Amino acid sequence: MIFEFWKDLPEKACIHPKDIGVLNEHRAVFELNVPPGHINGRLKTAPVVALFLNPGFEEEDRNIFDSDKSRERLFKQIQGESDFPLWFARWKRWFLPRVRIGNMTEEQIASNVSIFNVCSYASKDARLLTPSIIAKLPSSQVAIGYLHSVLIPQAQRGERFIVVCRAAWAWNIDSSLECEHIKFVKNPRGGYFGPEIRGKIEAWLKTRQPTQA
Repeated sequence: MIFEFWKDLPEKACIHPKDIGVLNEHRAVFELNVPPGHINGRLKTAPVVALFLNPGFEEEDRNIFDSDKSRERLFKQIQGESDFPLWFARWKRWFLPRVRIGNMTEEQIASNVSIFNVCSYASKDARLLTPSIIAKLPSSQVAIGYLHSVLIPQAQRGERFIVVCRAAWAWNIDSSLECEHIKFVKNPRGGYFGPEIRGKIEAWLKTRQPTQA
């Protein structure tokens, strides 16, 4: 399971030991001084899970990643038990417009929607992240396994709502998977839920069943 996998991350390390060999071959693709970003939000319990490719990186982020306090808070995200980090200003600007739901407050959205990236490592240009890299990264294969063995069955039982926002190819899924509680956004380039999916989530949240362990 993904949470057990990341328990093997050495303290303050940004790269999982099993990923080092692959990442050494592709260092130009990633910003590797950034805490792992598979998970942003309460993946263990959030009713809504939004699937993306990997965390982005921009120069304005460096101040955040250079701060020991901020890094400590970001490292905790991999446990899947913390709200989405709205205190990270650029991430907040990216997150809220894409996943806004009805009349939820920002804090409620941060608690109820989790971002799940198939690749944990940040990059400036996601176009450089190829299928072959995803296929070779052990952490990505663990994430794909968690999606297929845990999250998809939960969604099919009506316990979670999965929105495929980007990178269906990397998650090894296609639109044939779509059902009442698994939806693909119309424009994966932007990754926004859009009014139709938002409406379905709002209606579902009023009647959702509790998640089974």
